[in-house]
Amino acid sequence: MRYEHITLECIEGVATITINRPEVLNALSMQTLDEMMDALD
Repeated sequence: MRYEHITLECIEGVATITINRPEVLNALSMQTLDEMMDALD
């Protein structure tokens, strides 16, 4: 899945989720939270 507000990287079994919304100082929104929940699933 392609995300708009986060980046997801998996290297050697370790996943890193990075919030990528610099225009709003990485503030959380419902879409950002939904994307994070999807990535965690």
